[in-house]
Amino acid sequence: MLLVYRYRVKSNLGLLNKQARAVNFVFNYCNDRHKDALRFDRKWLSGFDLNNLTTGSSKELGIHSGTINAMCEQYAKSRSQKKRPYLRYSGRKHLG
Repeated sequence: MLLVYRYRVKSNLGLLNKQARAVNFVFNYCNDRHKDALRFDRKWLSGFDLNNLTTGSSKELGIHSGTINAMCEQYAKSRSQKKRPYLRYSGRKHLG
């Protein structure tokens, strides 16, 4: 017998929407930095390189630094799996 619990997560003052926009901002920032690297004939940025570029932005964005690092790693992994020079930009609430 399986017990299934369903919970509804309520956002206090739009906290989840704010965090979703912050994650999209990080994704788009990684995409912009990679486009700049391609434009100036630099090497492809890895997740480690993107983590170094986003260091210290967690307080400004209001999300945890581990989330930012995971987003940078995910961006680099997705880009290398698809073998594309850059990915499409994420929408306003796309990753939320």
